[in-house]
Order: sequence, then C-alpha cells, then structure tokens
Amino acid sequence: MVGENLDLSSLGPGEERHRRNPGGRRFVGIQFACCGIYSRVYVNRDETAYEGYCPRCSKPVRLRIGPGGTDSRFFTVY
Repeated sequence: MVGENLDLSSLGPGEERHRRNPGGRRFVGIQFACCGIYSRVYVNRDETAYEGYCPRCSKPVRLRIGPGGTDSRFFTVY
C-alpha cells in the first residue's frame, strides 16, 4: 500500500528481538490456572521482576529477574 514501509533490517549484536514486543516493553506470557485466562505480565520500573495480576480475580504474580534464571517466556500460575 502507498505510504507503508517494510523494514527488513536485522538487529545488531546483543539486541534481543524475542524479549521485546513492538512497543519495547519486556513481557512474559502467563496462563492463570485460577481462572483459565492467558495474559501478558510486564517488567516493573526497576527491572527487577515481572509483576502483574490475573485479569479476572486479581491474583498477583511476581517473577524475579536475576542471574541463573530461565529463558522461558511462558508460565502457568496455580
């Protein structure tokens, strides 16, 4: 379409495409078993943890960020 661009550039060394969404905020996918709902949970301002709540019952979830962690991007919370 006229006025639209296709960016085929690649990321430089050290840049992580799979950990950032187009808006730039890091997130992990959470399946909340309590209500059977999937949601994204975003990194907090201090970048020390991913924090969020179940969108239906407001059950809190906090996944700390630290050395020796995991590369997993999807989790189930019971």
